[in-house]
Amino acid sequence: MAQDLPTTELIRFLAKLAVFEHLKREELSGLLSQCRLHALEQRQVMQAAGDLHHHLWVIVTGEIAMVARSEDGEELTLAIFGPGSTSSWIALFHDTPAERSLIGSAKSHILGIPRKVALKLLEQHPRLYPIVLKIEANRFRAALNLQQHNLVRERPRRVAGLLLMLMEMSGGGHHSQTIRLTSQQLAKMAHCSRQSIHEAIKNLAAHGAVVQRYGRIDVIDIELLRALYIKGTAGKAH
Repeated sequence: MAQDLPTTELIRFLAKLAVFEHLKREELSGLLSQCRLHALEQRQVMQAAGDLHHHLWVIVTGEIAMVARSEDGEELTLAIFGPGSTSSWIALFHDTPAERSLIGSAKSHILGIPRKVALKLLEQHPRLYPIVLKIEANRFRAALNLQQHNLVRERPRRVAGLLLMLMEMSGGGHHSQTIRLTSQQLAKMAHCSRQSIHEAIKNLAAHGAVVQRYGRIDVIDIELLRALYIKGTAGKAH
């Protein structure tokens, strides 16, 4: 396995993740011997739209973005998967080409588990299926919620729902507290202007739920963010 991280460190990392935590150390070691750890120096396409699904990707450091293209060729980020997350297990069962690309960010470490290896793992350990299905069910629910979020008229509430969805899409129970999207990318997802996004995030920040930084949004209080989405942001801010 080509890598610049020790195998022992990767075993410890996998042993903390949903699905893999149920495997013995020797099983994790055997799994890693069939995988490759990609150390990305720059942004790189891991799974191209139009290609068959060939790997399960496990994000060790950095992130992977799920990206689609509009009819005019404009790039649209649909989800971000951070450390501890995996790409879709269900996609490995598809016999049709991927409709969206998975792009690893620069300076990321991403473990690639070949499709056949990942499917064989599930065959050998059928008790893992309910865990995989739970991860995918959470993502499916989050994707459906996006449609509901976009119907919310109050923009701070809409953006709060979008941020919650992006965290849920990470899957595996390791929701990232950081959402690495620009205002322009968020505006496209929320179907509003960059100015509207700026004002909405400013509102959420005033309540103490988030902090906006360059190229990212840090979620300070998830429960507060959820409450603001459910009840609205008309209450007094901090």
